[in-house]
Amino acid sequence: MQELEIFKKKLNILSLQKECAKLEQVPCPVVHDFADGVYVRKTTMPAGTFAIGKCHKFKTYNILLRGKITVYMGEHVPVREFTAPCTFTSDAGIKKIAFFHEETEWLNIHPTEETDLEKIEKAFIIPDTEFVLADKEMKLCLG
Repeated sequence: MQELEIFKKKLNILSLQKECAKLEQVPCPVVHDFADGVYVRKTTMPAGTFAIGKCHKFKTYNILLRGKITVYMGEHVPVREFTAPCTFTSDAGIKKIAFFHEETEWLNIHPTEETDLEKIEKAFIIPDTEFVLADKEMKLCLG
C-alpha cells in the first residue's frame, strides 16, 4: 500500500509540473563549468520564482551561493528553508520543488569526466517518463 501512495505522490508532482509548464516561463540562466572529473551546473533563479527540478539518479550535493529558498525534497523530508551561503544534500530519486524568496544562485556538482551535456543528463537524471516507476533502489519496475 505504501508503494501505491508514493506512486500517487509522484503522479501529483508530474501533474503539477505539467500545469506549471502552461504558465509564462521565467528566464533562469544556467552556466555549465567543467574541471578535472567534475561538472558544475549553476542556475540563477529570480526572486518569486517557483521551480520543479529534475529527478537525480544519485544523492546530490547542492550549494547556495546567494539567496533564500524554501524547498521540498521528498515525502520523508520536512520542507526546509535555506539561506545562502549554505550547502545541503538531496536524496536520489526525488524531484525538488522550490520557491525562491530572493534571487538565488544554486550549484549542483556531479563527478564526471564527460563534457557533453546530453550524455551528462542521461547519466545523472531520471527522465520524467521513468520517474513514477523508480523505486528506492533506483531500479525500474518493468513488469
